[in-house]
Amino acid sequence: MRGRRGAILLEILIALSLFVTAGSIILVSTTSMTAALGHSRDRQIAADLAVSKMAQLEAGLTTAEQLHDTLIDVDLISADHSAELERMLDQPPRWRIVVETEPSRFSPLTNVTIRIFDARRGPSGDEPELAVLHQLVRLNATSPDEFDTDPLLDGASARPAEGGGE
Repeated sequence: MRGRRGAILLEILIALSLFVTAGSIILVSTTSMTAALGHSRDRQIAADLAVSKMAQLEAGLTTAEQLHDTLIDVDLISADHSAELERMLDQPPRWRIVVETEPSRFSPLTNVTIRIFDARRGPSGDEPELAVLHQLVRLNATSPDEFDTDPLLDGASARPAEGGGE
């Protein structure tokens, strides 16, 4: 009878150690998956930021000189998370934008490279690069307010065409 009790105790200890080991493995994998998900989210935000800044360059809303080596804070926040918003406002800007331009072999176009770095993960120059966007862009040397008028619109009036099908 005493040998049977010892065997049951040994079985319980083995089952308990297997349960604790399995729980530890699940906890470690969950933690690493959460970190990977956060890094993936950061890379997606950085890629969206690079595309947005490239579109601003193409539209003539900003210049490469204005964007180069700027710090910006962009995050996805819902309006009902005011405590998170207050916490983020106390932190330094998150993203560092580096813009490089070089002439291309296609005369009116310029080869533009936008690199997005995570400024909170290291000192300036040592941050991890999260997104890179290369594109040929026609850069405007003029101010956005100095657009040429379209010759097709010279005789157009502001009122709608008559007989518009209503």
